[in-house]
Amino acid sequence: MNFIKQTLRFLFVSSLATSPFTVANSLRSLRGNANCAALGPSEQHTTSISLNFFGAPDLLTDDDLSQLSKTFEKAYDKAGSSPCLNMQDVSVDVSTDKNDLTRRRMLWNHKHNGIERQLEDQPIEIDFTFVFLVSYQCYGCANDGIYDNDGSRRQLLQGGKPKRRAFARKFNRILRRKEVSNKVKQLNQVSEQQIEDQCKPTDRGLTEYIQIQLTGNYDALLRDDKVVSDLERAVKKSYNALNAVNPSTCDLLFRKVLRAEYISSTLESSTESEDTFTMTFETNYECRGCKELRDRRLFDRPVDKLDTGRDALAVDFRELGPREEQCSCGREAELFRSPLKSEYFSALRTILDVRSMQGKINVITGLSQVVVLDFMIR
Repeated sequence: MNFIKQTLRFLFVSSLATSPFTVANSLRSLRGNANCAALGPSEQHTTSISLNFFGAPDLLTDDDLSQLSKTFEKAYDKAGSSPCLNMQDVSVDVSTDKNDLTRRRMLWNHKHNGIERQLEDQPIEIDFTFVFLVSYQCYGCANDGIYDNDGSRRQLLQGGKPKRRAFARKFNRILRRKEVSNKVKQLNQVSEQQIEDQCKPTDRGLTEYIQIQLTGNYDALLRDDKVVSDLERAVKKSYNALNAVNPSTCDLLFRKVLRAEYISSTLESSTESEDTFTMTFETNYECRGCKELRDRRLFDRPVDKLDTGRDALAVDFRELGPREEQCSCGREAELFRSPLKSEYFSALRTILDVRSMQGKINVITGLSQVVVLDFMIR
């Protein structure tokens, strides 16, 4: 109390040379800090936030990423952040993207005797995800994140934490005034990562077979090994992107496709304009705790009749995805399952469209069906 009295006396004297607005802000800050201290000791925490954007990620520079980090901080403050939760540092984690790109270039140069080839995606506009690492100080609160998911702590923290939707609205409003807005059009979705306790040892060597029905130029496809390789990556990417951290679903078995290999194909019909054919892929995946289950599979069934699938997939359609912590899910996830086959169909169709625009899989004109061959599961 003596400290507060002394500070008030200092502010009063200082006000002779300071504007009333500055003094009022100082008083509010002092009162807020006093209330926050009553909640408990100050603690330091770090969290990972997945932001899904729409734009052209391949055009972004380091300065652009810095702009996005500053936009994050400003949007969080304007969305109604608590004075008892102070943002200290925000950065974009793109280390995995750069390392994977370097590795892919080295592999290509090794296989093709040093012939240079640009392996980056063409700068087209797609959905993509960046992981933001956020360090913050919080008074008397556990490490339960920076967004208000259920309102349970809203009365404890002075003013509460902002909701993800409010943050996204403020982010997009600020983004439109930034130079980076011609490369990042909008923020689609916000999800905060949480490390789950159910992280069992990884089971590997699990296999399922996925059969997809396509339309396009069948002969040209089979003659081009690179297109087949791009298709294999698309089959793998579609599943892993769906099962990444998102605000809708959480797969507590943390399934991940490690490899998708083309094994056979069948021409079903042919016209002058296009062919219809099926391709079968062997998918090898890992899972945490799957071997303990009698009925294990790559895709889950709907949780109940109300589970009709995710409306907005908002996945990362780049070849390279963001780095995520092991056994992490979105804090606000409501459905605990892996992707549905219908969700996978939508993701694969979109990825094939994107790769076609990039000139990578332009011999395929459409996707009509995805089938999991249950009789071949082992």
